[in-house]
Amino acid sequence: MAEVQNNMFTCPQCGEDGPLTMWTSINVAQDPDARRRVEDLSIFEWICPNCQKTSLVLHPCLYHDVANEFMIWFAPDGEIQDNTTDFSQLDHYTLRTTHTPNEFREKVNVLERHLDDRALEMTKLILIMQLSRDNVDVVDVVFHSIDTSGRFVFVLVHPDGAEQYLRLPPTTYQKLAQDVREYLYTPTHSFLTIDLNWAKDSLEMLKDIE
Repeated sequence: MAEVQNNMFTCPQCGEDGPLTMWTSINVAQDPDARRRVEDLSIFEWICPNCQKTSLVLHPCLYHDVANEFMIWFAPDGEIQDNTTDFSQLDHYTLRTTHTPNEFREKVNVLERHLDDRALEMTKLILIMQLSRDNVDVVDVVFHSIDTSGRFVFVLVHPDGAEQYLRLPPTTYQKLAQDVREYLYTPTHSFLTIDLNWAKDSLEMLKDIE
């Protein structure tokens, strides 16, 4: 069941206060529209009742997808929620923590496709390193989809805000997914941050093993 907190928020535009509803926990099985609100980030939007300006108010939120067996904490301040819940019974669940809006909605997109987010983060890192060698400057790389030919589609975000789509064959991801399963131990029953920093450390470990 969705959980909300009601607070007050001061508009950064006009300085007036207004009521703020924060979605602290959502279950897409019970609230299917929550998936869309995460994708377009409207779950964090606040409209000032005075000046009608829209602000993005980031707050911790737990996303629960029962059908696809994963939970994602969104922790924008970097603080993981103090959670005493025992998740040991969720043997098949993937538990993750994210810290930026793009990471949050990307992780939902990845896990609902039953992709291995560990291999995907390493694929993104290899792509970023290749782009750097080719003198292509990007500030972010975000997984978007898989096209009809099976290629992985990524969005490249450039420093000026421009976005560019890039397609890669699935071979790199598939090789990394196999290596991750065979050589890297990833703890279960606890929320983990699997991002580019994790990918960098893990690629170094795989190099040492090989």
